[in-house]
Amino acid sequence: MPNEAKKTPMQKQSGARTGLKSRAAGKRRAGAEAEFLPAIRPSDLPPETRSAVSRLMAELDRLKEELSAARGRVIELENKADEDVLLPVLNRRGFDRELERTLAYVKRHGTDVSLIFIDLDNFKSINDLHGHAAGDAALMHLTDILIANVRRSDIVARLGGDEFAVLLHRAGEEAASMKADQLSRALASSGLVYEGKEIAMSLTAGATRLRADDTNAAALGRADKLMYEAKMRRNDARRAHSA
Repeated sequence: MPNEAKKTPMQKQSGARTGLKSRAAGKRRAGAEAEFLPAIRPSDLPPETRSAVSRLMAELDRLKEELSAARGRVIELENKADEDVLLPVLNRRGFDRELERTLAYVKRHGTDVSLIFIDLDNFKSINDLHGHAAGDAALMHLTDILIANVRRSDIVARLGGDEFAVLLHRAGEEAASMKADQLSRALASSGLVYEGKEIAMSLTAGATRLRADDTNAAALGRADKLMYEAKMRRNDARRAHSA
């Protein structure tokens, strides 16, 4: 058989364009034909098919409701996981989350936020002398004092045992120190009466302003150290006074 003549580049391009036009025309014809296909109405379906579709739609609605309820339960469980088991405040896990978010905000915007680390004085003695139920009542009493004396935008948490923390938004270190003194006076003057007996209560606090380069551990460690130093100064003053 004779060899076919080689196509020039122009002929190849022309053939390619012709092929593309043919495929495009085919798609247009298919689309035009689809426009004339009759729409299927539910009444056109056999009864068995309509029944199966209805059951499927009902099952989908049920699954959507169950999924929504499950999501709600997950959110509720996550919130409870951040709450103290005894008191209406955050636990250590919840506070760590809030402190991490707050530190990120401080780094980004340079806002004044301060941290107060609080230790309930003589908590072990309250438990030993009056029982653990009295100790729980003392923790609740302190919590009530803290919540009543800070703003709703501030964060109160129990870190564990007799240790608490408060995050004060829009407050520098001086304002936080003044707030710590106010909380101490409020607790000392309130008094706790448990089963007819008055239980004296006091706290020691350390206040520090959050820094842009702080981590959770650094901020809590600094506030804890300030609280410990305040407790030592007070104990030294008491010993000097009694000498």
